[in-house]
Amino acid sequence: MVKIKNLQVNIEGTIAVDDVSFEVLDGSILGIVGESGSGKTQTALAIAGLLSNESTMSGEIWLDDVCLSSLKGKERREYNGTKISVIFQEPMSSLNPLQKVGRQIDEVLRLHRKELNAAERKERVLKILDEVEIDEPERVYNQYPHELSGGMRQRIVIAIASILRPGLIIADEPTTSLDSETAKSILALLMKLNKKYNRTILFISHDLKVVRELCSEVLVMQGGKIVERGNVDAIFENPKEEYTKKLLESAYLKPKAETVEASEDLMLEVKDVSLYYNDKEDGFFGKRFRDYVLQGISFKVHKGQIVGIVGSSGKGKSTLAKAILGLHKEYDGEIICNVNNMQMVFQDPFDSLNPSMKVGDIIAEPLRVNHVCSRSEIKPRVIDMLEKVGLSAEYYDRMPDELSGGQRQRVSIALSLIGGCKFIVADEPCSALDVTVQKQVMELFLKLQKEMGLTILLISHDAELIGAMCDEVVEL
Repeated sequence: MVKIKNLQVNIEGTIAVDDVSFEVLDGSILGIVGESGSGKTQTALAIAGLLSNESTMSGEIWLDDVCLSSLKGKERREYNGTKISVIFQEPMSSLNPLQKVGRQIDEVLRLHRKELNAAERKERVLKILDEVEIDEPERVYNQYPHELSGGMRQRIVIAIASILRPGLIIADEPTTSLDSETAKSILALLMKLNKKYNRTILFISHDLKVVRELCSEVLVMQGGKIVERGNVDAIFENPKEEYTKKLLESAYLKPKAETVEASEDLMLEVKDVSLYYNDKEDGFFGKRFRDYVLQGISFKVHKGQIVGIVGSSGKGKSTLAKAILGLHKEYDGEIICNVNNMQMVFQDPFDSLNPSMKVGDIIAEPLRVNHVCSRSEIKPRVIDMLEKVGLSAEYYDRMPDELSGGQRQRVSIALSLIGGCKFIVADEPCSALDVTVQKQVMELFLKLQKEMGLTILLISHDAELIGAMCDEVVEL
């Protein structure tokens, strides 16, 4: 049993977790939900003993009859991996890109099972790869992380977390970056581990639909506190707190009120396009060949429409977006674009925001570089655009790292529009955001489409989001 008593986490003077107490029974799956900044991840890191050096903690964390919060140094580290393990959101942040998969799983055994020789360790690694449903374990054992799909990499992380048979697995947003089908397979794997080995799972997510599918109980956090807890069906069907009701409402996007029919104004036409990467066989003089990622795709985008592209990971969605924007030249077929100014809104706003510049300067840069207006007109234009995307003038002087994920995405949208762009390519613009912020960003796109006459190509692995937002849908 895991028992948390009066847990408080303070990060440089800010209380991130405020007097939190709860229990997790052996063999159960408890979901923790809440918006970004609610304290759910800091609670998990405290339990796992992985708080940052800037954090201080008080309260008690018990695992069975051991008070983990009283353990120090090596004694505390012994519990990590052997009794408690963590599965993080982005597997590439947990995996060493320079080491083969087999060696990375084997490292856990080398540290904690010194009595095993190399052959015995390899046997155990291959067995755990089979348990997490990796096809051809021997082949994957000798591959690097970049050679695997996102779903396979997450299975490797689960293998690392499971190989020592810990009693508690903390899964922090383990399906957020995965398409729906891959996410379902990862959830099924976690449920299998729970049932087969009676593993206790603490499942942290902003996706309430996933929590309802996986968890028996759910704990709702807001502002570092627990606001509601109970049986998952009871919470979903009869929430008592307004905050919980708001979360549940945000989990389900309502279809857009009006569908924009195809007009005569054709903005983009993709005709029988096949995307590929040029590669070559081994050796300096190896023969070049084409590695196709997408073949024979055709569709049209008319003025004022939102057209969705949906497909699972690895289907070529992002590569297609790059080809449309002229950033990927390796394709057959035709891409006919009848608009001069197209801009990308990325999945992670940090891809387009300079962390060393203030928000106002970032948005103003296209105006300065392209000499769109006089110097005195720049700031008023930027402030006007900030207000259009739902941010006040005070954000002009803030730095990107002072903003939430949703605020950074609004700045990214403002940056794409400031130069007069009328065609946006939005590549997974919500996948890293919690459900309430996802809804706000999608509603912003709909508002801007109507007010500014935008045409939007929306790319996502979330079929439900695409269905609710788009006038037409292209499935890859």
